[in-house]
Amino acid sequence: MRVLVAMSGGVDSAVSAFLLKKDGHDVIGANMRFWEYKEVCATDANTQKSRITSCCSPEDLADAENTARGIGVPFYALKMEADFREKVIEPFIADYRAGRTPNPCVHCNTFIKFGEFYEKADALSFDKIATGHYADIVKLPNGRYAVAPATDKRKDQSYYLYGLSQAALERTVFPLAKLTKNEVREIAEQNNIRVAAKPDSQEICFIPDNDYRKFLKRENVEFQTGFFRDVQGRILGKHTGKENFTVGQRRGLQIALGEPRYVIEILDNGDVIIGTREELERDTFYLIEPVFQGIAKDSLSPEGLDVKVQVRYNSEPVSAVLYEAENNTLKIQLTERVWAITPGQAGVIYHKEDGYILCGGKIRLLPPNVA
Repeated sequence: MRVLVAMSGGVDSAVSAFLLKKDGHDVIGANMRFWEYKEVCATDANTQKSRITSCCSPEDLADAENTARGIGVPFYALKMEADFREKVIEPFIADYRAGRTPNPCVHCNTFIKFGEFYEKADALSFDKIATGHYADIVKLPNGRYAVAPATDKRKDQSYYLYGLSQAALERTVFPLAKLTKNEVREIAEQNNIRVAAKPDSQEICFIPDNDYRKFLKRENVEFQTGFFRDVQGRILGKHTGKENFTVGQRRGLQIALGEPRYVIEILDNGDVIIGTREELERDTFYLIEPVFQGIAKDSLSPEGLDVKVQVRYNSEPVSAVLYEAENNTLKIQLTERVWAITPGQAGVIYHKEDGYILCGGKIRLLPPNVA
């Protein structure tokens, strides 16, 4: 089997390539360059070295190439800055302008790593693509493919992968599906893979200082000022830009009300609704731009489907009922109230018993027929 492996420069993708080669496959490594890092990388004043803890930096490109050569596989670098800007950066900026909190890793996986990268592999006649994601893929009795959680629940990344198409899933391999992170590092150490002890990336790759507000200003986003209001609409004060806030935020509001207040909603006109923690809880929300994996869209019943839903990474899926709504939208009725459901984030629907992904989409709080 001829496999194109996306190698980020970290230990997970390195071990993925190593395992595939060990199993006798024809493996080629490729690193995707997404960003002009010299424009955004911070520099440590004492060492004059860049302080980069996100993936996809120049150091990561060098690590990916050296690792590939160390395990004996050919390596190529793919320039994908234009695709990345169009399909990840611009939607990221647009979401903040619209008062939503984006999830760029979902966009990157859907449209770049398992979109553009898959298409390049297909055009070059590769049988499969592979990455170092902690997730699994199952083929169901209905003939459809779906992402399922990895064995290592602490590292599971299935939440970020709901957007993968059936075509991409059919030709994707996740070599780490049954391994824990500790086992991956042990494999790397035992086989002298140079990045065995390399720390995991923690931040958005194009925001290495983890300051998205600074990034938006660098992208010439004009912050929209407005008022803080309570849930009854009363003005509580002014703020300097709705882009500074996200649903659930408590710190940094710069308004004193005598007790903790949280961002509940961000309005199109620039006003930010704040309230108590209890006022943040919801039992209903909607998913727009849905992608179907384990089930087809036309299989949804008007009576609804009992499911599990996850509304943020590293949160536990909770019980809900899934309904089809108007305008290509899904309605989620939770069986218990959930805190800080955030517009723009991913809502991922899992099979209630078997745990694989049924579908997913971008969270919206209001019904589809409400502006």
